Amino acid sequence: MRRTQLAFMVTLNTLSSLGVGLLGPIYPIFVLNRFSASMIDIGILLTIFGLSSAIFKVPAGKLVDTYGEKTVFLAGVILGAVCSLAYIFVSDLIFLYLIEFFFGISYALQEPARLVLVVEISNRKRKGLIIGISQSVYDVAGSLAALIAVAIASNFGFEYVFFACSGFQTLTGLLVLKLNLLTCQTI
Repeated sequence: MRRTQLAFMVTLNTLSSLGVGLLGPIYPIFVLNRFSASMIDIGILLTIFGLSSAIFKVPAGKLVDTYGEKTVFLAGVILGAVCSLAYIFVSDLIFLYLIEFFFGISYALQEPARLVLVVEISNRKRKGLIIGISQSVYDVAGSLAALIAVAIASNFGFEYVFFACSGFQTLTGLLVLKLNLLTCQTI
């Protein structure tokens, strides 16, 4: 794997993880502060996200095979960026349930496509190692996202966390648009 390929993979995984991961640590606090919500509501919201993501990952994988990883990934990050911004404007818990459903679909579209993008730029003999590095980078960025989200929400408010999520998702999409797999292939 060349340095440009490694840099692409690290950047892709970092931006992708931050685009989704900034919400995790502050989301329950946001819901409790903004809505007349209970802990049960938070559990239901997180379940809606998790189940919609799990259910739609199989069809998303099929879409990757049919339309290509770039197209499906872009659809996922666009939907994710819109969902991130939608949190700012939502005023009713019912709409929050809808956002979680669509955010789950967004994540489902992104994950299989992101993994295929990583495999496509890797050395065919070292796919396991490349996936391991990729997932470690994703997890480190997600872990740091907790600190970043808390710092942003504490200093500027929840809305800025949602802007940041949307921005990271948009940057990830732009990065993939610039990707030319033919120039990234290992010789």
